[in-house]
Amino acid sequence: MASFARPWLVIAALSSGVIGCATVGGARGKDLVTLRYAWPEQSTLRVMHTVDVRTDWSGRQTAQRRYVMRLGPMDAEGRRRLVFQDVEVIEAPFPAFVEPLAASIIDAQGDFQGIDPLEDGPGQDLLDALPVSPTKKAQMAKALSNGLEREARNRWNEWVGSWHGSSFKPGRTEVVPTTLAVGTGRKKSEEVPAEERVRLDVGVPCSESVPEPRCVRLKLVREPVGQSDETQGRYAHLELELVTDPATLLPYSSRVIRMDRVDWNGGRGEPDFHESVHVEQHTFIHGVEGAPGHVAIVEPW
Repeated sequence: MASFARPWLVIAALSSGVIGCATVGGARGKDLVTLRYAWPEQSTLRVMHTVDVRTDWSGRQTAQRRYVMRLGPMDAEGRRRLVFQDVEVIEAPFPAFVEPLAASIIDAQGDFQGIDPLEDGPGQDLLDALPVSPTKKAQMAKALSNGLEREARNRWNEWVGSWHGSSFKPGRTEVVPTTLAVGTGRKKSEEVPAEERVRLDVGVPCSESVPEPRCVRLKLVREPVGQSDETQGRYAHLELELVTDPATLLPYSSRVIRMDRVDWNGGRGEPDFHESVHVEQHTFIHGVEGAPGHVAIVEPW
């Protein structure tokens, strides 16, 4: 879109159509691959997170950070905490990129249940350092908490929550009707009819360091009906590619791409089209050892 709002968070909107189309097409059970959530106890991954934004009005900006992600043991209610440690911001031209990563609460089925209270995390330290009134601070705390929870939910759904229990016929592209927000001006958009194409491929190498072909690649593309990247005029394209272990849904890589072409004049007078491309990538390295709070690096980043 024309603004620098975090476009990678829109991935949460994808789940509503994907789950419903996972078993369409008349495929028999024996022909299907079912994705299952089964992260082992104390699962620990190192994550490289990058964002690449290119626009025709401000050039290119990139952001990078890395951290360790750990899913703790199950509590008495069957919930587990996904915590983020040793966060290192390498490059951050976007203010949102330096916001804290809130610990997430995940239930036994792999569904997101919320985040730790703000006062229990690093977000409270940010607020405490601000010279504002108690009323203003309370308003900021609520906005920050809501934003952190939204981001945490979207992140988990992108990797796991939208997919566990879903079944796909490998190699078949399923198409379902949906909608997509398309820009109508510099700061405006509207939902238009769109189609969502979903495909699962099996026998995919998990990563360069784990070349065994035991992973799957899930690719989802959403575009307005009848349009493609060759379409003239206003246009939007949303794409997700996830490489994961189908037996556990432990991810190896995730990439979200958002493309937009927007008429900044909003259809008034001579069109003034501008284009932007936002790419967000998460790369996961498995097998980190060490106790919580201390991470032994077993291979270079």
